Amino acid sequence: MMSTITHMEKSILGFMNSLLSGRFAEAERSLERMEKRFKAPEERRVVFALRGLLNAYQLDDRDALILHVFTDGDPPKKAVEILEALEQHLKELRSEADPYFDAWRYILRNIKKLPTPHRLKAEEKGDGEEEPS
Repeated sequence: MMSTITHMEKSILGFMNSLLSGRFAEAERSLERMEKRFKAPEERRVVFALRGLLNAYQLDDRDALILHVFTDGDPPKKAVEILEALEQHLKELRSEADPYFDAWRYILRNIKKLPTPHRLKAEEKGDGEEEPS
């Protein structure tokens, strides 16, 4: 299936890198630039998906799918599992291509290019360390 978002891929990765690194203002600016630049309905679906990721991550939603990719052991393996489940679900729905899900597919397929979420790095640093007295 030909993706409708190939022209947006660099912007998506840039946004995700900013977001997962904890640079929220930069991620927000990236989204604002995308909103101004990408006006077609299918492009708006991608921006909608990314806006949801931003909101979930900023609110520290521990049930957010993107965090599960990184907290369940092997992120590339988990990303493949989620991608396969998404593909199966969409196949069962027999729905038409939706750029919202194309954005997720692209993120999951490129998980190795993304940093470990800064929130998880901070937790790892905190594990096993004693409080100074």
